[in-house]
Amino acid sequence: MLSEPKIEYQTLRYYLAIAKTVYMNKISQVLPPLISEVRQWMHTNKIEPNGPDFFLYKSINENNELECEAGFTIDVPIEGNSHIHLGSFPEGKYASLIYSGDFKDMMEGHMALENWIRQKGLKEKIQSSQGVTRWGGRTEFYLIDPEFEPNPAKWQTKIMFQLEE
Repeated sequence: MLSEPKIEYQTLRYYLAIAKTVYMNKISQVLPPLISEVRQWMHTNKIEPNGPDFFLYKSINENNELECEAGFTIDVPIEGNSHIHLGSFPEGKYASLIYSGDFKDMMEGHMALENWIRQKGLKEKIQSSQGVTRWGGRTEFYLIDPEFEPNPAKWQTKIMFQLEE
């Protein structure tokens, strides 16, 4: 199930995350354990997240390898370590919707948001060259996930794409 897409303005937001390159068909095995690593490091260092965990998709190449980051937003910039790094979501306009349901069908939400952006005459922030597509910010924020709710029908994910100004 999908909510109505909308445009929202986001201020600059900092995060702590682990970066990983992963094949699209391996996302569900590779990225979720990274969230636990970031959470544990933040807990050990007494850093509180200010929102839900997320996956940020930065780019994809012609072999379906994605550059990703998995982490949590934080209130103020704090340096990580050699494995967990500080990053930021840029200030600007984003298109978003809420996807409800099992993660295995979440591509439906991404496709719906892409189509909505196109139908509204908007442009996602994208650069493509030499077989690599770089997104300004394609992010999944896990509002209700398996850690808190065992029923996949009740999982909710906010999907956000950064737009051109």
